[in-house]
Amino acid sequence: MSKKIRVGWDDLKPGDLIHVKGSTNTYRFKSRTDWHSMIKVEGDGVGVSATWKLGVEKEPVSVFLVVYEEDFDYATRPAPKKPHIEEPVSPGEYWARTQTGEGETWTQIIKAYVNDYVLPSSDDNCVYQVSRHSGLRGFLWMKWWELLEANKQTPILELLSAEEYYTRKAKGQS
Repeated sequence: MSKKIRVGWDDLKPGDLIHVKGSTNTYRFKSRTDWHSMIKVEGDGVGVSATWKLGVEKEPVSVFLVVYEEDFDYATRPAPKKPHIEEPVSPGEYWARTQTGEGETWTQIIKAYVNDYVLPSSDDNCVYQVSRHSGLRGFLWMKWWELLEANKQTPILELLSAEEYYTRKAKGQS
């Protein structure tokens, strides 16, 4: 069973499951109406389409139900899935799109080449370094799991190679 999150009146999106005060019935949110205090919904077991007679011709006409804001209790939707970020295989420059308190930002992460001349310790697994001017935290050199653990409050949403990042940036997409 997937986790669900609660959603308020002002944050509704099509497909959200609407719960009405004092009722066990649920309805699926369709759209807003022209009036701020009502929303269009559809419900299971309730007719949501009808046939309208126009002379001899029959033409389907959309019928909808409404829920008033005063009757609205809450809505639910599936919780967003956490992005699964794979550890980079090759050494080099990477860019992480991270979620911060102010929004999203891009942070440079370096995966070092493993040799005695680059790394200050004999631990060949401590190969990651984050830009000092980023929102990410950590040690001077750390393991992949340490980087993720140190930044639980600033989760990595996407990880790009330097080539992918700079290509996107040149196109104005980052």
